[in-house]
This record gives sequence, C-alpha cells and structure tokens, in this order.
Amino acid sequence: MLAIRRYGLLLAVAAATFVLAYDNGTFSLSARNALAVAVWWTIVLGLAIGAWPLARISRAALAAGALLAAFAVWTLASTAWATSAELAFLEFDRVALYLGVFLVAVLTGSRGTLTRWIDGLATGLVAVAAVALSSRLFPGLFANRELPTFLPSARTRLSFPVQYWNGLGILTALALPLLLRGAIAARAALGRGAALAPMPILAATIYLTSSRGGAAAALAGGLTALALSRRRWRTLAALGCALVGSAGAVAALVSLDAIVRGSGSEQASQGRIAALVLVLLCLGTGGLWAAASRVAIAAPPRRLGRALAGATAVLLLAAVLLAHPSARFNAFKRPPAQIRYSSSDFTRAHLLNGNGSGRWQFWSAAAHEWRSAPLAGQGAGSFESWWAQHGSISYFVRDAHSLYAETAGELGIIGLALLLGFLGCGVAAAVARARRADDQGAAAIAALGGAFGGYVVGAGLDWMWELTIVSLVSMVVLGLLVGPATEPLREARDAPRSRFALGVAVVAAGWLVLCAEVVPLLADSELRASQRAAARGDAAAAIEHARTARKLEPWASSPYLQLALAAEQAGDLAAAREWIDGGTRRDPENWRPWLVTARIYTEAGDIASARRALDRASALNPRSPLFARNRARP
Repeated sequence: MLAIRRYGLLLAVAAATFVLAYDNGTFSLSARNALAVAVWWTIVLGLAIGAWPLARISRAALAAGALLAAFAVWTLASTAWATSAELAFLEFDRVALYLGVFLVAVLTGSRGTLTRWIDGLATGLVAVAAVALSSRLFPGLFANRELPTFLPSARTRLSFPVQYWNGLGILTALALPLLLRGAIAARAALGRGAALAPMPILAATIYLTSSRGGAAAALAGGLTALALSRRRWRTLAALGCALVGSAGAVAALVSLDAIVRGSGSEQASQGRIAALVLVLLCLGTGGLWAAASRVAIAAPPRRLGRALAGATAVLLLAAVLLAHPSARFNAFKRPPAQIRYSSSDFTRAHLLNGNGSGRWQFWSAAAHEWRSAPLAGQGAGSFESWWAQHGSISYFVRDAHSLYAETAGELGIIGLALLLGFLGCGVAAAVARARRADDQGAAAIAALGGAFGGYVVGAGLDWMWELTIVSLVSMVVLGLLVGPATEPLREARDAPRSRFALGVAVVAAGWLVLCAEVVPLLADSELRASQRAAARGDAAAAIEHARTARKLEPWASSPYLQLALAAEQAGDLAAAREWIDGGTRRDPENWRPWLVTARIYTEAGDIASARRALDRASALNPRSPLFARNRARP
C-alpha cells in the first residue's frame, strides 16, 4: 500500500503520457475532444465536491490561467469574422483542452507530489522514445505505422508512434531537462545514474527523426535548465556526461546504414547490433555519472564562471561569423524544392543543412495575413486557406510551422499578446521561484523550466501547438511551474482562504466547455458514420447521419459537404446542389467545396455555373496542379 501511494502518481502520469503519445499523438479530433471531455468533467466534479480547494491556487497560476482563458475566449470570438466558423470553433476546443490540462496540473500539483509529476513525465517520454527506437531497430515489431504507408518518402525519418518526425523529435527533447532533476537531486548515486542512463536513447531517437527542431529544443532545454540550476557546475558535468553517451549513440548509428534509412535487407541484423550497443551505452552513461556524482564538486570562484561564460560567448560568436551567416540565411529562405538529398545520407545531410524546408515561405505568408488584419487577424484556423490562395510556392500545408507567426496572422495583435502573456508567466515564474527555492526545489524548477524552454523553442519552429501530446506535456509542466507545487511557502500562506466566487465561475464555465467539446465530437462521429454508410452504398443512411451532424453543427461546412456527396450518390442532384451551396456559404475561402460544386453542377447540366465554381476553386488554390488545365483555358 505504501508503494502504491508513493509510486502510484508517478506511474499514472507516465502511463497517461505514453498512451496519449502512442495514439498518434492524440492528434485526431475524436481523440482530442474525448480527452477534453474527460478532463473538464474531472475538473467540474472535483470542484463541485470540494476535492480541489481553489484557495491553493497561486497568484502566478491565476494570472497564467486568466490569460489562457482570455486567449480561448478570443479564439471563440473569432468565429464571428473567420471565413470558416467550423475551424475557428475547433481551435477554441483545442485551447479549451489545454486550459483544462493546465488547471488539472495547478489544482493537483503540490510540493509533496512535485518530484513524482516530473519523474512520471520523464518516464513516459523515455518510454515513448524507447518504443519509437524499437520500431526501427526491430522492424515488424509494431504494426501501427500508417505514415510510411501513405507517405513512402517519410520512411527514412522516424515518426512512430506520434506519426510526425519533428513532433517525435521535439517531444523526446522535453525529456532531457526533466531527467536532469533526478540526475542532480536524487539522494542515492544509483538513482542519479539511472536518471541519466536513458540519454543515449533520447539522442538516437532525435537523430533518426532527422529533426533539427528536436535538436534545437533539446539544446534550449538543456541550456535553460543549466541557467536556472542552483548547482550549475554539477549540472554542467551531468550534461557533459550525457553528451558523451549521446555522441556514442549517434556515432554507432551513423555506421549502420539500414537502420538510418529504415529499410534494407540488413535492417534486422543491424537493429540487433544497435540495440546491444545502445544498452551498453546507457549502462555506461548511467554508471559513469553514478560514480562521478559521488565526487563533491566545489563551486569555483564566480570570476571563473564569468570568464568561462564570456569565452563561450566569444567562441559562439566566432562560430556564427565563420559559418557565413548571410549565406546560411539565404539557404534558409530557399524553397524546399530546390534542395536535393542523397537517399543514402538523408538523415545526416538534413540535420546539417541550413534550409528552412519552406518555413521562410510559411512565415512570410503568416506575416502577410497579419498585415491584412493586424488587430484581430483573419480568424482562428484561417491559415490553410490563406496559404492556398496567397502562398508563394506550390506546397500543401495547413499550419504556419510557428505558433507565434500563425497566431499573429489568425488572431492578430490581441491574440498574440494574450498568448505571449500566458507563456511569459511561465518564464517569469521559473526565474523568480528558482531564486527563492531550496536545493531540491531549485532542481525541480530548473527541470520544469528547461522543458518549458524547449517547448517555447519547438513551438516557434513547428506546429507543436496542433500536435496535442507535445502541448499537453507542456501545459502540465507550466501548470506545475506557476502553481502551488513550486510556490514558496511564504507566498502560499498569504493566499486567500476562500475563492468561492471563482469556484462557481470555473464550474459554470466548465459545463459550457463540456458542451462545446461534446458537440464537435458527436458531429464527427455522425460524419464518419455517414461516410461508412456511403462506402457500403447505403445512401439513405449516409444522408440521415449527415443530417444529424448538420443539426449538431449548423455553422459547419463539413455536414453540408457530406450531405451533398450523399445526395449526389443517390442521384438527387437538386438536393446535392442545395447542400453544396450551403457548404460554400459557410466556408467560402476553402477551394474543396467549390471543386465539388463544379462537379455537381456539371452533372446537373449547368455548365456556366460549373465553370464559375471551378474558376473560384482555382482562384482559391492557384498553384495546385489540379487546376493547371483550367488556368490554361482561354
């Protein structure tokens, strides 16, 4: 019983992290909204029965929570001016989920459970990395590998189980600073060594993803943890030990071509060799640090630390200048189609290449979208349509690959200010609380601050806001960072004894959020039922399910599009025209409903209207090869 109480929370957090990551990163609407319903139901029930007293909430948590709630409300408000109210509402649901997870971490985190939260997150992330790596070392071990099936070019880059290589790389990087807590603060040398032992696994996973964003997040996380640590020399030594083990892991993989490529007749045999080498490296890294951490490291004079920091800064500046920054910047701006990699050396070549893989073009389009409506933006979820119409290269993309650029374009200065204020609360809390914490508390804050720093960098380089698992882990980290779990005792005593009005407001808002999460979930279920019915030729059932989805979400375009397709399948072209017109009215900047409109009107014999719809679809996606013949038409 004592062991369950001691390790139950750790195992629960680790299991939840792993399961949510294994479910394709909880990316799908059904998985995401079902999780949101469970989270908000837990919040409402916990507050209603008094299990979570709001008097424990710190002022920093109140400020961060208020800003995230305001960001959610602003996202919901954008349904009034967004071209697609459906997409804007789904983005509100996403923010509401993150707000709920943040509140759960704030309400349940405490000084007594803080280390179990951190170790649970680290354990779950290491398990994800280990499974991802095993899927490459032992081909056929896991059947759930859809991405290479539908996108064969992705086979080289490790993406399972998150199904996005950069997402897996950045998610793995968040484990590095979290593991540092145990490596620095664990009482037993064996525990300190065990905390650092998984570092070669993390490095191997990030390398096989060929994710520069993952490498940047790991670097940012390690440096942030080092900056926040009270035992900087010991932390630096631990990072050095981890670097040695990680370098060994990467060096071992470089020579195993079949493992790096993810294909070849030798993959199975090389996988067994790599697995043995990685196990030995993990044992060596853990053992080395367990022995080294026994040695008392006397803090050298501050002058030496400052001199070392200054010398490091000079060396970094020299490295930047010698790397020809102007040429690097030009390479970063180059469109991805102009870059060619050797298939036998893609992983290393991509990691060392300075090309932005289209990010310059994506960010430029987001800046263009912001300039079109600087105060409020074009509405949440609008970037995909904006890019299709105004993008500078022929490249399908849904997100701007930067949370900050996309927020500015979609929600304007107001939305960006709310988001940055929310994230800024985490930065301010980490710096302020690290200064006043004791040694154990400072190690925990440094770990959380490092993970949060890695997320801030990763979210600026890729669409981590949309990849649910990455943001979920970061919301937990931020909730612990600004909540009572890391709050100084003196400030905790000053907290008000009762916040009854706040509790009532949160419960009432929670019920509204529950409804907002359930509606798209049910509508999505009906749409998928309609699609299954259409696939088996049951047009009547397909129409009935689509009608139910329309009743649930009358503002959404998707039910109207499905109704039009079902009516077209049934041969009722008059109804199909009526439904598809409703779809284009609700999402007028989306080229897909217009393309379906052109087909339905052609089948109905209205060629003039069909041509107008096709022209509209072509204007909304002018670089698509689908409309090449239409653009050539006189």
